[in-house]
Amino acid sequence: MDQDRYGARPRWHKLLLGLPPAIALLLVGGYWTLLSWGVIGDTRSETFSIIGPIVAGFGVALGWVVLQRRP
Repeated sequence: MDQDRYGARPRWHKLLLGLPPAIALLLVGGYWTLLSWGVIGDTRSETFSIIGPIVAGFGVALGWVVLQRRP
């Protein structure tokens, strides 16, 4: 995107749109991971043990991109 032509979005706008989904992905992925390990509840799930860490990782990556300052 051409910064001179379209302008840059304010930082608070990026935080408002990006941080809540990042936190939600992190929480859901962490919950699924702990659930699959048997830390929460008594059932273990092979599917959640694969998908949980991936979803949590996407949450961490999105949070990193949103919180990173650009020059």
